Amino acid sequence: MKSTKNKIPVLTGRNFQDKYFYPANSRTAPRRFEIYRREDEEYRCLPVVTANRLDFYMVVLVTGGEGIKTFGTKEYYIRKGMLCFIPPGMVTNWESIVDDHQGYIMTFDEHMLPNLNTYPFFQVGGCPVISLNEEQQHYFHHYFQEIEKEYQSNELELISAFLTIILKKTQQLYTATEPIAGSNAAIRLTAAFTALIDKDFEQKLSTYAGLLNVTQNHLNDTVKAVTGKTPGTHIHERIIKEAAQLLVHTQLTIAEICYRLNFSDQSYFIRFFKRYTGLTPRQFRLHTPGKIFQLF
Repeated sequence: MKSTKNKIPVLTGRNFQDKYFYPANSRTAPRRFEIYRREDEEYRCLPVVTANRLDFYMVVLVTGGEGIKTFGTKEYYIRKGMLCFIPPGMVTNWESIVDDHQGYIMTFDEHMLPNLNTYPFFQVGGCPVISLNEEQQHYFHHYFQEIEKEYQSNELELISAFLTIILKKTQQLYTATEPIAGSNAAIRLTAAFTALIDKDFEQKLSTYAGLLNVTQNHLNDTVKAVTGKTPGTHIHERIIKEAAQLLVHTQLTIAEICYRLNFSDQSYFIRFFKRYTGLTPRQFRLHTPGKIFQLF
């Protein structure tokens, strides 16, 4: 008898849900087509998903969160504004870098649409990750939302039509050039840096470089190449996220939040916050209580 100890599991239906998501008691049985919100409590993705293969197709739109996804033998730094495509049989795994993730996961079988395997992003050797600009993100987000609406009524014909639009539009955007510059080592360094600032965002860039045993210039060049943003921008965005959480979830005054975040000048903090969000801290607090907010 052959040993199955070292075989990569093939996931189907419920096995997929158990492998990818935190345990939940109120899930319904998977259907031919499924769409999940990544921020839904019932379908929050586990921080680590070990190597597996799917027996169906998967499309993911990332609107928030960061992590490392391996497709075959290549690692990709996954972040907001990316579309990911996984065909049946491809070996993948996942490693989350931050706690909060937003977006959509769609799963469907080969009978959903004809000739799925002819799309380049579903082929072996194709590029499974597409980077979107802001206009493209809005375009695709709209169609994922439309699919989510039709999913509630199980309108498979309309879902198929919207899914076709998504795949055809992606094919127009597709190039064989990978959207993420850098080697696996660069992606790992960027992930380690992101994890550090997610836990402690109050250090100088030189401190993070020292903790990662690289020069400050190397860290700056690597992070910018992989993510398109400088380390300084990542730190600023992390500060904004912390400020936003304090504004929404506490009764601290603006001055107290400013002090907690080590701003010596409250007026500068207000300008800094507005530069990234378009709102003053007071306006943000008034507009977002009880709402889900998403930054960057």
